Amino acid sequence: MVAHLFALGKLKGMKLTPRVIAGFSACAIVAAVVTWRFVPGFGRNRTGTPPSAATQQPAISPPKANADGLALERDHAAVFQRAFWRRPTKEDRILHAERRDWLDASNGVEKWQWFIAVRPSPAFRDWFLKENPFELVTVSPDSTLAVLSSPPDWFPSAAELALFAGYRNREGRYLVFYDTAKNRLFATDSGGGFAVARK
Repeated sequence: MVAHLFALGKLKGMKLTPRVIAGFSACAIVAAVVTWRFVPGFGRNRTGTPPSAATQQPAISPPKANADGLALERDHAAVFQRAFWRRPTKEDRILHAERRDWLDASNGVEKWQWFIAVRPSPAFRDWFLKENPFELVTVSPDSTLAVLSSPPDWFPSAAELALFAGYRNREGRYLVFYDTAKNRLFATDSGGGFAVARK
């Protein structure tokens, strides 16, 4: 390698200092690692697939709407990700999850609603309630919250929710209830879809 660099240096008329030799060596090492890692047939990646594609989860196809235009999503991880804008970890236990999308004739979302029940990991709980990325405010127990529209059977009743620590966002639709005794978090949100905005 060094002999090749000296020959190259003589041809190009460059002065080969230790710094130049070290730079060429670093480039050669990087090229070898990239080849070993990403070129099919070399190193660990013998399948010929990019490493990121091998570890990605398969795409979840959107649920089909029924005759009334209602599409139900009950994939726990998908609902969690859309509700909290992050993926669940192995420590986050999703107990129940449901998202409802009301679609128009062209499959545009007219309105949506989701409900979720989670036994959060300490890391998620601290991020969600202490770092507070959704800018939630505490709701006093005697406050009147928005009436939940047809929650699933597994979602606690209004009387049960009143016993939990309550939070809401500024608009008052993103509602969170935290059962500190059992470390269970219940949340819901709803809104209009893009189809309504286009009309």
